[in-house]
Amino acid sequence: MKKICKIVCWVALSAVALQPVAQAQKIMTLKDCVDAARQGNSQVKDAQYDVLMADELRKYMKTKYYPTVSASFSHFESTDYLVSVNLFDSPLKEIVDIILDDVDIYKDGGIRAIKRGTSAGLSLLQPIYTGGRLRYFNKLAKLNVEARTMMKDVVDDNVVQTTEFLYYKVVEFHETDKLLESMEKEVANIHQDAVNIYENGIVNKNDVLSVELVQDQLSALRVKAANGCKLLRRALAKYIGMADEDIDVDMNVEKDIVPPETLQMNTAQAVEARTETQLLDIWADKASLERKISRGSMLPVVLLGGSANYSKYIGDWKPRAIAFATVQMPISAFWSERHLYKRSKIAEQKALDFRQDKRELITLQVQDAYDNLESSYRQTQIAAKSIARAEENLRINREHYRAGMSNMTSLLEAQRQQQQAQMQYNSAICEYMQAKTRYLILTGRRQY
Repeated sequence: MKKICKIVCWVALSAVALQPVAQAQKIMTLKDCVDAARQGNSQVKDAQYDVLMADELRKYMKTKYYPTVSASFSHFESTDYLVSVNLFDSPLKEIVDIILDDVDIYKDGGIRAIKRGTSAGLSLLQPIYTGGRLRYFNKLAKLNVEARTMMKDVVDDNVVQTTEFLYYKVVEFHETDKLLESMEKEVANIHQDAVNIYENGIVNKNDVLSVELVQDQLSALRVKAANGCKLLRRALAKYIGMADEDIDVDMNVEKDIVPPETLQMNTAQAVEARTETQLLDIWADKASLERKISRGSMLPVVLLGGSANYSKYIGDWKPRAIAFATVQMPISAFWSERHLYKRSKIAEQKALDFRQDKRELITLQVQDAYDNLESSYRQTQIAAKSIARAEENLRINREHYRAGMSNMTSLLEAQRQQQQAQMQYNSAICEYMQAKTRYLILTGRRQY
């Protein structure tokens, strides 16, 4: 019997030991989520790759300042001689020391040579003048790196705002669940009062049933809130690159409600501080460089070059060297590339007009962000007053109901108003925090 008990205990302990350990839920602050998003979000990764690619292109264009160097080696074997001379057909005075080791003289007076050969060489080509295109291409590559870096910052700001939006939505659902839980307790007290009054024969059972219906509604709302919170937590985890982990948010989040005036920034300064404004300047500079590159295609190109060769075709190995200069004049470009140059001038003017238009839109965007911040702030103040009034109204209705001076309908309506006021306050707080972050980002004051 003891042996059987030992076996049963051993099996039970083994089963417990072999059970997979449940993954502990990870509680994350808002900064933790933002940092994780910067590391794991696909949009941020793509932007980082774009910066790296642009930097490699810049390095590639820089190498074009250096000479182009190439080495070559060749060897050939021919089925027949490449040089064939008949002495009887040529004046003897033109033949001087023609007999070499690798030359065959035949009875018919013929000389035949070069049936095989080997050559190794090194060549160099240095651009001296390219119509400014080489310099402008390098400037364009540097601008591209700056643009990609700024675009990465824009993506980062968007990721921060989206992460914060999802984070505060989870917080809002948690607050809603806590509110519904407290409402359930409040309604439970109302239900107990209704039962006591009903048992004393003061009211009919309709009051009790009305309260129980409200309890059912609160239970259903809690189920929906729990499901919504779970879905948002998964969405947040996926967005920050932690889809395989069970995460939740830290409820001790910043809820400092400060007046918008303390955060306000001069609109003109805010527009200049925007990353998007600097990007517009880069696009305009890019169009200007492209115009200059197009003009350079109509200008001459000057190249210096040289080559060294070490070969053996007849006799011993012989070194040879050559230097040269080349001037290329694109004559046909004067009537063909001229149209592309005019096109680039139009594109430059279009870029300047686009910059001006977008700067005006950015100005409106900054003003709208501040107006939204002011509106969100006022909503929090109104919601806070509504909570105080709703709680006082609920207290009065509860006392009147217990004293028989009010009915259950009025009491439940007061309870509903108090619940709604609290939910509106929680929502207003989250919207204010998001509006504050958006305004700070849109005025060039990056968060986290």
